Amino acid sequence: MNDDVTWQCLIAEPEGSIRLPVGQDTEFGEWSKQTARNYLGGDASRGELRELASSLARVAATSELGDPTFAYAYVIDAAKALTAVYEVHDYDGDGYRSVDRLQDLLAGVLPSSPERRSVTEVNLPAGPGVRVQELLSVETGSLFKKKTMTETVTYAVIPPQVDNILVLRMTWTNLVFGEALLELAQTLAESLELAEIKEG
Repeated sequence: MNDDVTWQCLIAEPEGSIRLPVGQDTEFGEWSKQTARNYLGGDASRGELRELASSLARVAATSELGDPTFAYAYVIDAAKALTAVYEVHDYDGDGYRSVDRLQDLLAGVLPSSPERRSVTEVNLPAGPGVRVQELLSVETGSLFKKKTMTETVTYAVIPPQVDNILVLRMTWTNLVFGEALLELAQTLAESLELAEIKEG
């Protein structure tokens, strides 16, 4: 590993992806309204604009809490304001730079109590790692509590260029789209890379 080299983490941005302004001290309400207008175009109804803006503001605020390196909303169905979220995190790899230790890292930084979990080892272009797929029951609502089923797929990768661990996590609540989103998550994981930043 060359300590003198600066690396930038990159990932694909498939059609339907909207980069969330996490870590930028942005007022999500105004940002989400403008972003919804830009995404839907001038022919969209006020209801569609309002629903997508509300969804974007909500996922941006939630994503901000996890302090990701960067994050995206992925619009599944703009007319119904259905979105998934994918985030990339960058964690200190000290003590975790072997595949059999990655689950311990994830348990510490992304704790969960899944209804169902499957774990497989993967070998991605960015490096070796693990893939963890979970089905979670999440309590939502402030006045009337209800359980919402959430599906997540997480890739933790050990890149050879740096000491850190890269983690890609994709989350969605519309389980009917699960198969397509799992395929998208795999494509995103395969696109994850560290690129050297050239000086000058």
